[in-house]
Amino acid sequence: MEDIELQLKAELLRSLGKIPKKGVENWLKDVKEMIREAQVVENKVSNGRYHCRACNGKLVDEKTQEMKEFLDKAPNASEALAMDGPSGELPLPTSELVGEEAVRKEIWECLMQEKVSKIGVWGMGGVGKTTIMKHIHNDLLKQQRFERVIWVTISKEFNVMKIQDNIASALESKECLDKEEDELRRAAILSEILKKAGKHVLIRVAAMAASWC
Repeated sequence: MEDIELQLKAELLRSLGKIPKKGVENWLKDVKEMIREAQVVENKVSNGRYHCRACNGKLVDEKTQEMKEFLDKAPNASEALAMDGPSGELPLPTSELVGEEAVRKEIWECLMQEKVSKIGVWGMGGVGKTTIMKHIHNDLLKQQRFERVIWVTISKEFNVMKIQDNIASALESKECLDKEEDELRRAAILSEILKKAGKHVLIRVAAMAASWC
């Protein structure tokens, strides 16, 4: 367990944006429970009376065999123990929310509903729209409910093709649009890329509004 934990820690430190593989995470969780159970058996044996020795011996044999089988299922140390995070992105730097928790909660509850596909957040400049959405973005990365969490900033000079380029870049697929100049065809290409990206959240932040779908 200690060897696996050390290797996993090294991989996570070496490559930012990585997360433990689910199988590795589950194995480490289960092995800690197995150790706890073994300590219970050990205490029973240490405190057992003479006439309980046979029962305790059987209990030790069963637990030893169980641990041997569990050890055979240990993650392969010669393979990577971590993988890219759901979005391949890092948390965004942000400031503390002051008096906006109710709005943040409302947005989050809408996001958790399957029937909601698009939400708009709007208001006067400086009221905290972007800050709220940064917190939402970071919360989504932690929760790992979605395979992709994409953050795109839209400049004041609105340009559809630039927005398309920014989304493609966030998906690490910019080369798919490089040779296409028709906005409609580019949109079709992006749509297909997003479908292949799996369940995702696209956060589009503009000068006067923050929206995501």
